[in-house]
Amino acid sequence: MNEAEFRDYAAANGYREPEVREQPANRFFDTHAHEEDLIVLITRGSFTVAYGEDATVFGPGEMCHVAPGVDHTDAVGPEGAGYVMAWRAVAG
Repeated sequence: MNEAEFRDYAAANGYREPEVREQPANRFFDTHAHEEDLIVLITRGSFTVAYGEDATVFGPGEMCHVAPGVDHTDAVGPEGAGYVMAWRAVAG
């Protein structure tokens, strides 16, 4: 998936305007959960998302979905990471 396709997907599925972000090499985000639905497209480098012992590495062109209320960690790869992210409010 490229950034234009990601933006189209986000708009078609009720996500807010995507934000472009960068993270330095080896940055780690300890266990946390989000209040909103999140999608992330990796554009450069890699990002590992772990739910307990289950970890998935995402690279350029891959999209990750993180459901609200789900505990997870995030780890940036040794080359850093660039990504585009979009949030969607949870109905209710």
